[in-house]
Amino acid sequence: MEDTIKIELLTPLTGTFLPNEMEQDWEGEEYHELEEEQVLFDGADLIPYVSEIQEKIAEYSRVGHEDDKTDNLMDYFDGSAAIKEKVLSAVPSVKEADGVLYGCTILELKEYLETEELSELCEYLTGQYSDGWGEGFEQQEIPVEGGELCVHFWRPMDFEFQQAKPEVPKEKPEKQENQANVPKRPEMHLLGMDGSVFVILGAAGGMLIKDGMDEQANEMYERVMKSDSYYQALNIISEYVETELSVPDAETQKKRLQLLECIQKNKKKSKKQPER
Repeated sequence: MEDTIKIELLTPLTGTFLPNEMEQDWEGEEYHELEEEQVLFDGADLIPYVSEIQEKIAEYSRVGHEDDKTDNLMDYFDGSAAIKEKVLSAVPSVKEADGVLYGCTILELKEYLETEELSELCEYLTGQYSDGWGEGFEQQEIPVEGGELCVHFWRPMDFEFQQAKPEVPKEKPEKQENQANVPKRPEMHLLGMDGSVFVILGAAGGMLIKDGMDEQANEMYERVMKSDSYYQALNIISEYVETELSVPDAETQKKRLQLLECIQKNKKKSKKQPER
């Protein structure tokens, strides 16, 4: 089988902790008293329980499958045929990043998704985590020290996807490309796009591939994956496609900063509450 592209999409993860000392009488007014004793955890609080959560995900994902097969959310996708062709699998998991535990959808792609395709896929995954796979998983009580934990892959506010930065070993800086050998870059406007680097990277990769620049698309992807910041990633992308950041050296630093601020504002505005 030809090489595939692996991408991890992170989403907010929360939990509800039920202490052992809680009385198990859920009738009448006592239900509300018990509800008040529950403790809500955010992603940072869930870090100590990562092993237990991963074990429960593995157990839950095997339900209804034979042998070692686990849930693949693409098995239930009935949207765009192009997405079904490009996305081989979408597997729920969790991942720690900067001291916070996130929900993690591991995608295996045959080729990059266009911007509209990625939006459709994220909308589908949101539905899976709010009313489908995630709704079933949050009902799985996870035994932990001192009580039980229920983990939620979806929340009604500030739910968004972001790309996980892969863990790669430190390497010496790459040599600058010989500009004389670089083909003419396709044009792409950053302003007005979703601020997610993954969205922008997917759009840029698609444009390069359409122009027969597969090698440059793969090289761009690898460099972005090794970048240290959002803005560094944008500047790397701008070396391969013409964007607002692909400005001549003579342009002032002030103009570049203004463009970056606009992109960052657009990123914040792109957050929206999914419909249920």
